[in-house]
Amino acid sequence: MEGSGKKRSSRNTSSSRHRSTVSNAKFEVKKFDRTSNFNMWQCEIMDVLIQQELDIALEEKPYDMTENDWKKLNTKTYSTIRLCLTKEQKYFIMRETNAKEL
Repeated sequence: MEGSGKKRSSRNTSSSRHRSTVSNAKFEVKKFDRTSNFNMWQCEIMDVLIQQELDIALEEKPYDMTENDWKKLNTKTYSTIRLCLTKEQKYFIMRETNAKEL
């Protein structure tokens, strides 16, 4: 309003209102059952692996990592992925032993 003497703030309040942080958040991924969008599910799984610092298991073993640590990391990664599958889908990967093979 003109003449009211009030100045509108030039700050964009909508962007500050929509800003949020994620810290120590629990991520939920709907279990893949072949009826949902696989690409979206895969993206969500990758995000979870990155947040848990498990995505390295999808690469080659780092030269400075012991075999025992690599095995633990790989097992944890594999388990995380399996937990996001329905029982029917787990059946197809039960024999896999490496996260890279999934």
